[in-house]
Amino acid sequence: MKYLTTLEVARELSVSKQTLLNWLYAKKVPEPPRNRNDYRLWSPARVSLIRQLIREGRLHRRTVVHREPIDDPVVLLEVAREVSQFLKDADIPIRRFVRELNQVHRRRRRRPTTGRLAAAAVTPRGRRA
Repeated sequence: MKYLTTLEVARELSVSKQTLLNWLYAKKVPEPPRNRNDYRLWSPARVSLIRQLIREGRLHRRTVVHREPIDDPVVLLEVAREVSQFLKDADIPIRRFVRELNQVHRRRRRRPTTGRLAAAAVTPRGRRA
């Protein structure tokens, strides 16, 4: 499978590269997988998904960068397909991928909160710690 660069995708969609990146940062489009050099790997399926979102008018509204999970079933299904294809293309066993993903998740949970952030931490009941 041939992957496209961010600039190639932007040109194909007739938007600027910065607009495409803004949509990524705002979580309006799912982040594509990256290669070992940290370049985004845009598959034709992901480009067609973005084209569909543009047709539906879901991307050209004002973009506000925020951190909300993407729970749109169409997007999640496309991301799952793309990850599967990426693993096949890279010849990465699914078990190894899941194991490494779990390790990353564990490392993120272990990071201790220190300094000013610790003072501002909120308990589950909404009271300050």
